Amino acid sequence: MLWFKNAIIYQLNSDTLLNKDAIEKALKSHPFTPCSNLDTTKMGWVSPYCDNNQDDFIVDMQGHLLLRIKKETKILPSPVIKQTLLEKIDKQEQVLSRKLTKNEKATLKDEVMIDLMPRAFSKYNHYWLWLDTHNKRIIVDCSSFKQSEDILAILRKELGSLALTPLSIDKPLEQVMTTWAKENLKFPPFLLGDQAELKDPLEGNGIISCKNQEITSDEMRVHFDSGKWITKIKIIDERGVNFIVNSDLTFKRIKFDSVILDENEDIGSDEFDKKLEADFFIMANTLANSINDFYITINKII
Repeated sequence: MLWFKNAIIYQLNSDTLLNKDAIEKALKSHPFTPCSNLDTTKMGWVSPYCDNNQDDFIVDMQGHLLLRIKKETKILPSPVIKQTLLEKIDKQEQVLSRKLTKNEKATLKDEVMIDLMPRAFSKYNHYWLWLDTHNKRIIVDCSSFKQSEDILAILRKELGSLALTPLSIDKPLEQVMTTWAKENLKFPPFLLGDQAELKDPLEGNGIISCKNQEITSDEMRVHFDSGKWITKIKIIDERGVNFIVNSDLTFKRIKFDSVILDENEDIGSDEFDKKLEADFFIMANTLANSINDFYITINKII
């Protein structure tokens, strides 16, 4: 599904240019290919429209570029590996009339993995990348920095260089968000939502998770006064989107209002490519405005 659920945001170096032709060439030089019998994982680029489209690797909507990468992971159930290994160890020990060493068992495990890999199950995942050429940002829809770095490493390798850093501010975001809530500051169109996680920045324990809770209430202020900081909080953008912002300035559990999701409902279900482009354009503009304005807002605090 196109609508991003997560946003790991990277800011490009001021001298870096997002050249569409160079990017398309890079994508086509590393297309997705399935795992061989010995591969445990493979990752490569596919068309945002469909995996079988070999021509259109980029959707370009007025400077917003959409990319998609596919990952195949071979899965072997651990009980199968364990049972096969035990049988092989037992057989070898009987032949040698002695117990195997740790290194010998490790070698046998490698052999077992090689033998079983052709029969492993394949799990497939797709990840979206949005290149915002206007604000010189790359936004990856995945749940962890490790996964996003693995994806960007492939793009960087094919491009030759890609100078970017995770979006950040000079102050601890936990302190900024705590001040926002504690002092009940107003920054329209943003509202503090009813979900948050609090933690003591010094002791590192005593995590408090709140749901359906007014964050600016006296009850919450007791926690703030005791030294706890907000590490996660729901932010509502009244223009049609809400998200959980984490202390590392990543957006999780992004949800768009129905008024946004239904804006292109007049496009027929058989017009998949057209619907994809229209939805992406709306999503990119909506989320770009939220990212830009939220970044400006948090830099005003403290």
